[in-house]
Amino acid sequence: MSVTFDVVINPVILLGAVIAGGVFGYLIFKISLNKSKTRIQQLEKELMTCNEETLEAQRAYVLLESKLKDQQETIPVIPLKINGKESSKEKASK
Repeated sequence: MSVTFDVVINPVILLGAVIAGGVFGYLIFKISLNKSKTRIQQLEKELMTCNEETLEAQRAYVLLESKLKDQQETIPVIPLKINGKESSKEKASK
């Protein structure tokens, strides 16, 4: 008497396993995709906050620079020409 091992594949069980595997894979993919989307949204929000802070700092810098420029224009400055040691050094070096 020989022992034979016959593999019987039930098509209903096979179809059910394929469908269950597809649904399981789809759910895992959707969860992973949602995690990625939320991470991207967090990073975009952080980037916008940093850009906003940078723009505010630049705005404050431009305002400060314009105030300094206005102050320099209102203060009269008399240019001084010094004709002493500098001109004698230039003549000596030539």
